[in-house]
Amino acid sequence: MASFKCSTVVCVICSEKPKYRCPACCVPYCSVTCFQKHKDDDSSIADFLDSDEEEDRVSLQNLKNLGESATLKNLLLNPHLRQLMINLDQGDNKAKLMRAYMQEPLFVEFADCCLRIVEPPQNEDS
Repeated sequence: MASFKCSTVVCVICSEKPKYRCPACCVPYCSVTCFQKHKDDDSSIADFLDSDEEEDRVSLQNLKNLGESATLKNLLLNPHLRQLMINLDQGDNKAKLMRAYMQEPLFVEFADCCLRIVEPPQNEDS
């Protein structure tokens, strides 16, 4: 199985040190239990992607672009930002957390980076 030399890589489910990568999407995970949860999440994502709300959907290409962005990857190396993301993911009142986190310059930089990738600025000359 794959081994990881970079100490900043963590399991996508529990944030422990990973031992494996998903064969479908290459995200790191540490155990069979975490892999099962990841697969369950993937089926939930597939259900969401099949929903009828086209206007709010990010294209698969843009999701891939997010995953390949060196700038975004560098931002996510910051432990403070990663903790904010974990808190947001696990929080009960996500809207309240988002309002608070949008006051954090690091989080705003992260959000702006994501938006530039998903919705690139339009050239005013075109």
